[in-house]
Amino acid sequence: MAKCEMVVGYLVPHRCENPALGTCVKCGRGFCDEHTNATKEGRICLACQQGLEMPVALPIAASTFTPADMLLFGSTSAMNDNDTDDMFSDLS
Repeated sequence: MAKCEMVVGYLVPHRCENPALGTCVKCGRGFCDEHTNATKEGRICLACQQGLEMPVALPIAASTFTPADMLLFGSTSAMNDNDTDDMFSDLS
C-alpha cells in the first residue's frame, strides 16, 4: 500500500506514515486524508493549496529544503521500513 507523500515534522522532518487514500488533482502525488482538502475541482494536497512546489506540510520549512533533502527524507523512511535494529535507544 502506498504511503502519503507529505513531509511532516519541524525538528525531525520525515514522510507521513499514513496510507495514501488518493492523489492530488494538481500534482498527482498520493496524500492521506489529513493532508488534503476538498475543492470544487477535487482533492488538493496542502502543498498545492499553499502554493508550494515540494510536498511539505510547514511552509516555513519548505523554503529551506532542497530537492536533495526531499530524496533523503524518502530514503530514510524506506530504511526504517526494512530496518529491524534500531539506530537510537529509547532513554525515556
